[in-house]
Amino acid sequence: MNKKRREVQLAGLKTSPTVAEAKAESDPAFEQECVALFASFLHVLGAPNSVGAIYGLLFASPEPLCFAEIVAKLGMSKGSVSQGLAFLRQSGAVKTVNRGPMDGGRREYFEPELGLRRLASGLIKEKIQPLAKETKGAVARLKQHAQNSRGGRSDFQMDRIKQLEIWHKQLGRVLPVVRTMLNIPRQ
Repeated sequence: MNKKRREVQLAGLKTSPTVAEAKAESDPAFEQECVALFASFLHVLGAPNSVGAIYGLLFASPEPLCFAEIVAKLGMSKGSVSQGLAFLRQSGAVKTVNRGPMDGGRREYFEPELGLRRLASGLIKEKIQPLAKETKGAVARLKQHAQNSRGGRSDFQMDRIKQLEIWHKQLGRVLPVVRTMLNIPRQ
């Protein structure tokens, strides 16, 4: 086989990406589906859509992304991305990785935490525990209001308050079970 013919064959082989190149390429349709899925899922759990969108984008990305890439891909304000990343970092849902000499170490890059235990632990710590504490105070304020209420509403209001107390107790029973199932230490 002559040299020219071999070069043509090799050039033809380069048209399909290597495994590493294919891994590094993002798939916009896949990204969009993940962004929508996690935005909806985390919204149900009380997190802003922007938080879910950021996590979804990182989840769909084959490579860690920097702040500017997240802003550009999601079309969000820098403030929304900054707040979303802060929440996700605090809750342990994303981690910062070092990309090393690729950019001289000037940028932080983010990737998603994929462990369910870590995600659930962060969600419990950042959302559910504060809500449980807040509920106790709210129920006490509602009781005070119901006791001061006039016009026969007090009985109705006290019935609803009893229901809230039942839910609060049930939440208190469920959290330890979830922690045990996911092997999350009590904080």
